[in-house]
Amino acid sequence: MKRFLTILFILFLTTPTFAFLVGPSKPEETKEPPSPAETKPADVKPVNTKPAEERPKPVKRIDTMLAVFDLETTEGVHKSVARPLTDSIRLEVVRAGKYKVIDRSNMDKILGEQKLQLSGCVSGECIVEAGQLLGVGRIITGSVSMVGKTYYLSLSLINVESGEIEKSSEDKCKCEIDDLIESSKRLVKKLMGEAMPEPAIASETKQPPSTPFSKGDFKDPGIEMVYVKGGCYQMGDTFGDGNSDEKPVHEVCPDDFYIGKYEVTQGQWKAIMGNNPSYFKDCGDNCPVEQVSWNDAQEFIRKLNQRTKNNPQAPFGKGEFRLPTEAEWEYAARSGGKSEKYSGGNDIDSVAWYNSNSGSKTHPVGQKKPNGLGLYDMSGNVWEWVNDWYGSYSSGSQNNPKGLSSGPGRVARGGSWLYSARFVRASSRNFFTPDFRGYFLGFRLAGSK
Repeated sequence: MKRFLTILFILFLTTPTFAFLVGPSKPEETKEPPSPAETKPADVKPVNTKPAEERPKPVKRIDTMLAVFDLETTEGVHKSVARPLTDSIRLEVVRAGKYKVIDRSNMDKILGEQKLQLSGCVSGECIVEAGQLLGVGRIITGSVSMVGKTYYLSLSLINVESGEIEKSSEDKCKCEIDDLIESSKRLVKKLMGEAMPEPAIASETKQPPSTPFSKGDFKDPGIEMVYVKGGCYQMGDTFGDGNSDEKPVHEVCPDDFYIGKYEVTQGQWKAIMGNNPSYFKDCGDNCPVEQVSWNDAQEFIRKLNQRTKNNPQAPFGKGEFRLPTEAEWEYAARSGGKSEKYSGGNDIDSVAWYNSNSGSKTHPVGQKKPNGLGLYDMSGNVWEWVNDWYGSYSSGSQNNPKGLSSGPGRVARGGSWLYSARFVRASSRNFFTPDFRGYFLGFRLAGSK
């Protein structure tokens, strides 16, 4: 009986009526599910950490626009190789005429504003996101590697909308670094669907011997030199917007010297060397010679000096040409050490061919305004080799400095048709290995009094 009453009492307690009398029971406490941030592994880094509402929205895509990203380099290939190869690829796509190519400076600006990091990213979600932000329909990306003594170059054409690789091409080259430029051109032609003819077997031809200067006819190759009175100036980033290697600003006092009125032209090179290595041959004899290394420039100077030595019509001394020192170059570029951002003043478009006005090519020398010494194209058109090895500046005052005895490469100054305004400043510095050749790289002559 007791057991029956106990069960009856329990049933009474659990009925709705009783629950109504005593009030609702306290609901059991439940835990909210953990946020994604709590469950994310520590080593996972999202592509974009901004909240969804703050993330940049892709701009309207234009299918005929294309972006070329810097090639990735693997172990055995120096990172400095990627930049000229990428520039070559970009130019070859432009020349093919199938796509409009976004230039490097605009790419850097757009992606920099969105703080998108592309380092180590050559395919997949991040590269497609970059293409969406740029508003392009296609992307070219790729890599260059080395196995033994052979370079392997690969390119891919990626559709931004689908994220799929539409075409890919590969090439190998047992060659010098500068020959990779030709390899990159072949790959672009394949990506663009151009027919690749079989290489023709060239018949052996002999270059006609160049004629020596005749007495009283020094201007046979059209070389004009300008006398520069020496003096002291502040060398380096005097405007405060340069790179770290332009600092510290320091006093330099070059002696009197001569420097070329123009960059050495294709016609002048052919008159001395009997050939033309330039990429832009169609530009003509009055365009700057390019695709010449520092070593090539030295050979040109050696042959030129053989023909002009002791010539009474030579414009200085014994007619011995050379490359300018870096200190001489900047002094001359700044119209004798004046406060000029670009060679000839602060209006870049009036004095320089650079990526925003060059049309992706070199131009005949002397078309822009000269600087205060009557020198042309010291900002833009082509980078110009100087004699110095690259290295850090000294803070002390220097008289007629000749540069370091060694370094990672030889200095080039002035910027080029391919580079942005930042690089054509009079104080901007660059360097390449002495055997490097590029279609944006030439030189200007100098000589001592």
